[in-house]
Amino acid sequence: LSISCFFATAINAAEIPENIEYQGTKLILNGHGTRVIFFMKVYEGSLYLENKNTNSNKLISDNEPMAIRIDVLSNMVTADAMKKALNEGLEKSTGDNTGSISSEMKQLSSSFNNGVANGDFYEFVYLPDAGTHVVKNQLLVDVIPGLEFKKAFFGIFLSDDPIQKNLKKAMLGG
Repeated sequence: LSISCFFATAINAAEIPENIEYQGTKLILNGHGTRVIFFMKVYEGSLYLENKNTNSNKLISDNEPMAIRIDVLSNMVTADAMKKALNEGLEKSTGDNTGSISSEMKQLSSSFNNGVANGDFYEFVYLPDAGTHVVKNQLLVDVIPGLEFKKAFFGIFLSDDPIQKNLKKAMLGG
């Protein structure tokens, strides 16, 4: 009984906001779902847009403000696990063509050097002309420049070959 209570507490820890505002840009929740690995819930993934949209290819290619929020739900999500999963996701998203974003990938990996813990949340906020802002628990960690990197990053979750199909569907509001 105590184990199920513990899991219920951990799973309910992520309160997904309906809106986020970053540097004057207001974004609304488009959809969110749960990333599951080996039957364990590891994080909540949420997509925020200026206006609701279900066209994943358009979202990936658009040079418009948008954000993906990741709420960590498991101690399985460590800094090393996050770095490895995101690098693999970027490779998959680009069809193993990451050469042109290799420095941005290193920058993303270094964003997790201070560790990742259950209960942390990350917002990856793309703003045109600035890049993808990596925000951990409401504190700016880094800004990764470029539309090409943004396309690859959002492609991890929204491409035709996403990290998890039902998470993609949920993030698109389905």
